[in-house]
Amino acid sequence: MLWVNLGLISLTLALAFGLAAVWRPQVAPVGRVMMTLGLQVSGILVVTWLLVERGQALAVRLPTPAAFEANLVAQVSSAALASVELVLVSIVLGTCVGTAVAAVAAWARQPWLELVLGVGSLVWVIPTFLLAIFAQDLQSTIYGISGVNVSGSFGTATPTQLIWSSAVLAVRPAAYAFRQSRILIADQSRADYVRTALAKGLGWRSVVIRHIVRPAAAGLVQTATNSVRLMVGSLPLVEFFFAYPGLGRLLLISLGVAYGQQAPQVDPAIAIGSAVVLASMLAILEAVSRLLGQRLDPRLAEVGS
Repeated sequence: MLWVNLGLISLTLALAFGLAAVWRPQVAPVGRVMMTLGLQVSGILVVTWLLVERGQALAVRLPTPAAFEANLVAQVSSAALASVELVLVSIVLGTCVGTAVAAVAAWARQPWLELVLGVGSLVWVIPTFLLAIFAQDLQSTIYGISGVNVSGSFGTATPTQLIWSSAVLAVRPAAYAFRQSRILIADQSRADYVRTALAKGLGWRSVVIRHIVRPAAAGLVQTATNSVRLMVGSLPLVEFFFAYPGLGRLLLISLGVAYGQQAPQVDPAIAIGSAVVLASMLAILEAVSRLLGQRLDPRLAEVGS
């Protein structure tokens, strides 16, 4: 009954936000976002409930409801906190680095620099597992030369593990943010108010910061939202490669993927719980980004209302 109860609660909240958006037009933009989030989470929970029922119908070994809830709380909660920390660090790192590089390219106004950065951004087409393998080879090289273990403790969410995992996880979002930010900045640079600012004698660097990057902030937030989808898709692989104790690693282990000679242990209950929390985490992050985009660009709020 856990999934049914949570689904009903989420659906009730979604309907409440929807009614609030109809009756109170001033809160319509936020109400629509929260209603969408509630419907998404309730849909995830309904699908989970169907998977549980289907698994029991197929005689898949699932724990009793009480044991299932205990395992979900005990094992998934700590892994969820670790994954949220990793995703947030990767979002900030990838988006900030990609946007900053695009702003520097626009700031410098050097064609050769834009060409070099544009070619370098093609790193986002490299599969994530190759980036993870390269990072682990780098760890081994550093250890072989200096004897210093820079990889951190196996299976522990140490700062070192967080740095390596977030660095690999943020590579593709950073390249994606750079490509999208460069397009947004180029579009903003052709706006009338930018030409007016230049005609008034403002320096190009001030124009980039005040009149190009700031108006493009809402679009940059949307770029970060798209990056979240890329990161969540790569999260299980990165966490498993670096033995980071997050939801992605827990999901793969519960599906029977093991390290080395370890015997795989399939746990459908933990697998379903991990998948539910991962999907809900993605929906929540997208809802937060939509609210932030409305905050940065009031025109989006007007459209939402």
